[in-house]
Amino acid sequence: MFDLAYLILNTIGGIYLFILALGAVKKPGGRPAGPIDNYLVVVVTVGNERVLPALRETVAQLERLGLRYVVVSSNPLNMRNVLVVPREEDGTKYKAIRWFVLNYARPDTWYIFLDDDSYPLDTEFLRDIAYYGARGYVAGNGVIVPRPGRSKLAYALDWIRHFDDLTRYRFALEVLRRPIFGMHGELLIVRGDVLREIWPAMGDTITEDFRFAMELLKRRYKTFQTKTRVSIRSPNSLLDFIRQRARWAAALGEAVRYRNPIPPASAAVAIFLAAAGPLTALYGPTLATAVAAVYAAVYIYGSLRARRYIIDVLLASTLELLAMAAGVFHRQRHFYIIDKT
Repeated sequence: MFDLAYLILNTIGGIYLFILALGAVKKPGGRPAGPIDNYLVVVVTVGNERVLPALRETVAQLERLGLRYVVVSSNPLNMRNVLVVPREEDGTKYKAIRWFVLNYARPDTWYIFLDDDSYPLDTEFLRDIAYYGARGYVAGNGVIVPRPGRSKLAYALDWIRHFDDLTRYRFALEVLRRPIFGMHGELLIVRGDVLREIWPAMGDTITEDFRFAMELLKRRYKTFQTKTRVSIRSPNSLLDFIRQRARWAAALGEAVRYRNPIPPASAAVAIFLAAAGPLTALYGPTLATAVAAVYAAVYIYGSLRARRYIIDVLLASTLELLAMAAGVFHRQRHFYIIDKT
């Protein structure tokens, strides 16, 4: 039994380390290309008081970068370039984007979707679209970089998303060229004809970005990751952090529906690896321990960025798994809009 357990710990840890390393060494992009001009940035928002400060920050950054954009809002806004979703066509982010796609999306245009609290830090993604688009790629993502909200602890924990983008997600999008782990809605890049083909038909959901990724995977479309970093605002409280992660758990059910075993298996492996540290006392150091140490280092890095006590962040890191587990057993049916003031 000892030998079998030791073998399992090293096998799973070794595979996981290999995926992380392969993603980390892969550099996105290729030979420099001129930026495309047939694009539109689409910021999707509910447009109420809870999100207006973050939305104004996003719009200001888009204008600083000189990007062409439109705001698709559930409510009228006192700002430029706003499309208001008719009330009968609204209700979820999926429905709002569906209305936009059916009425405004063109097949010869690239669309870059942003949440109202996220914005790109540069315009390199326009060059990457030109490079990948010429080679038949149809969708891509940026690399998430968190910025502080009111909760320093949530900000520290959010650095794990940056690490995952540089490793696991880059492995999927740049090595496999398939979104096996899903895609995020911040800087979601889609070619117009593919957007029109998939989005209206895929059905309402609170995890629309993940379902869209599963549709791309089912159709064997090629995906990419751009070099551009996209700044996301971390939740203002640990409660909002937990609600956000619990909602993401719905993606596991979506994966089962699409017969993609990778996300549920990845979640199971995460739980297994979380126990690798204590198991060291029984089996000694293993490759699973090494993976646990890598993630602990990421949380320590987040604590330094947030200027929080390291022990606070390491203890709070269990909320990632606990919130996901809560989301599995108590499935959310409505999209909860976290506070962005």
